[in-house]
Amino acid sequence: MNRPAVAAVTALAAIGLLGACQSQPSAKAVAKDAVQSITVPGGSALPQAQQDCMLGVIDDMSESEIEQLGEANVDVTIGPETGGNPAMREFVDRLQACQGATGETTPSTPDAGSTATTPVTTEG
Repeated sequence: MNRPAVAAVTALAAIGLLGACQSQPSAKAVAKDAVQSITVPGGSALPQAQQDCMLGVIDDMSESEIEQLGEANVDVTIGPETGGNPAMREFVDRLQACQGATGETTPSTPDAGSTATTPVTTEG
């Protein structure tokens, strides 16, 4: 896994700290800010398609889902390949799938069989 992916996971694993935070801004806003603050080696922002993909993953979740994810993972060390409960691992996997995203979308089937469209990795 390259450094941007590790940085992305580390930054968004901070969601685990949001469970105890009930003030403004919302957990979703904090998660989006974390994505928008990720930089790649050299200091530039993530590629726009990758950032959009990651923001889409967050947008596909409700505020309460993000809060529950945080509450369930408070004080848990989360890395690119370990840590967190199954829901956090799924969240991290969805974020990592954005690495190399081109902006193309494919249907996904998140919980309860709903169909959301989330940009995914397309390398080539």
